[in-house]
Amino acid sequence: MNKLSSLALGAAIAFSTIGLAHADSTVAGSWKLSTGVADAPCVVTLATDANVPTAGTVSSTGDCNGTTVATWRTSGSSLQLSSANGTLVAWLKPKGDGFEGTRIADGRKVALSH
Repeated sequence: MNKLSSLALGAAIAFSTIGLAHADSTVAGSWKLSTGVADAPCVVTLATDANVPTAGTVSSTGDCNGTTVATWRTSGSSLQLSSANGTLVAWLKPKGDGFEGTRIADGRKVALSH
């Protein structure tokens, strides 16, 4: 029974660390953020916080059609974008090689793509 417990614990730890590494490497970097269907995307850069690899800051080339974000963090496979005061701006789910979701304030579509 000890061997089985040890194997299960080892597998759980391995899968959780793989998930953290995957989230960090796929999120940090330069993205195109679009709001709405016909709006032109703006460029945002997601930088990883050195102390928290699943969260960080966001810088952009403009207001991104009213979607102004200052921080990001992952929650499982989802991505949360927040304002400077910590208010959730959009909750995005993985879609293809990017993320899609809706802006909390008005339900408009928000997408991150490369």
